[in-house]
Amino acid sequence: MTHLLDLGTTRVEATEFTGGDLTAVRELVERGEIVLLRDEIPRSGSLDQWPRDVAESIGECAVVPLSCLTGAGGPRYPLVAGRRESIRFLCSYAERVPPQPFPFETRPVVTDYREFRHLWTAAPRETTLDPDGFAIGTTLAQLHSRNVLHGDAHRGNWLFDRDGTALVHDPRPVFLHCRPSAEQCATDLRPLLPALTPGGWQSFRLGYRRAWPEEGRVIDLVQLGDRTGWAAAFRVGDFARAVELTAGQLDAEDTPIVRVMLLANRAMALSRTGRHDEALGDCHAALKLAKQRCPHVANGLGLALAVVLSGQGMRTEAVDALRPVSDQPEQLLARLVRPGAQLPIMNL
Repeated sequence: MTHLLDLGTTRVEATEFTGGDLTAVRELVERGEIVLLRDEIPRSGSLDQWPRDVAESIGECAVVPLSCLTGAGGPRYPLVAGRRESIRFLCSYAERVPPQPFPFETRPVVTDYREFRHLWTAAPRETTLDPDGFAIGTTLAQLHSRNVLHGDAHRGNWLFDRDGTALVHDPRPVFLHCRPSAEQCATDLRPLLPALTPGGWQSFRLGYRRAWPEEGRVIDLVQLGDRTGWAAAFRVGDFARAVELTAGQLDAEDTPIVRVMLLANRAMALSRTGRHDEALGDCHAALKLAKQRCPHVANGLGLALAVVLSGQGMRTEAVDALRPVSDQPEQLLARLVRPGAQLPIMNL
């Protein structure tokens, strides 16, 4: 149902929404729609953090009460939500400048963690497991699974009980009304990363996954820049779905090295679905882009090329493609083509 917002000098169409399913509102806002929330969202317990908890539940948005736009003032609801630029535009046409904190804008999410890639690409001999990292990962996953964001998870904001349990110190919690997105969870753990060693990250990751096994996208977003869930589909062998989800991210991705990684992984997924010509096309596109923009990763693409070539029955060429990658290319190829073999996800 649509609603026409009359702001005097301009009128804007909004999608009228009743109920408290903020995950559905999140999807509307992601599509660029302006949403008019009719019903009040009950606060969490006795802590009133309106409008922050409502806005952060929607994620990547701004909100403003309709009364602030019309000049009437007063009621919290109806509440208008949309992309930041859309709500700023509405506020510019308000009869009076909306009072602080409006328009209220959510904390931007972080989707690029490549500056920390040394944490997950370190050689095994360089990693020493860290009990504190495991404990923090466990506690943070428990918070996220209960729809709570820590808010300031840097290393100094954790204490440890005698049994090794990580306790939250000086949090700035956000109590969401729905499940947090992978982007929100990853952003929440971002302050912790500068203080971690490779072993600390490995321990954190283990604790996080054990405490919240159904949410693997958070770690995939951090380590692989996966914003659509393609890595999980690839990992379980749903290659048709992996191709579809990778294509969705490629449509919006403009960072060369990330595009190279996506093209290489999609090539392997395409090969496994029998779309060999498309797979080879992705390999060539990845190699061309790598040589132009990030030549230091070009040799590593031999693994994806070998998978594609072997899928076409070109074993000799596949072995040759692996020579820059391994000093035992025949043995590596044998492992890759073994029935039921788990294909490695390329992380450049």
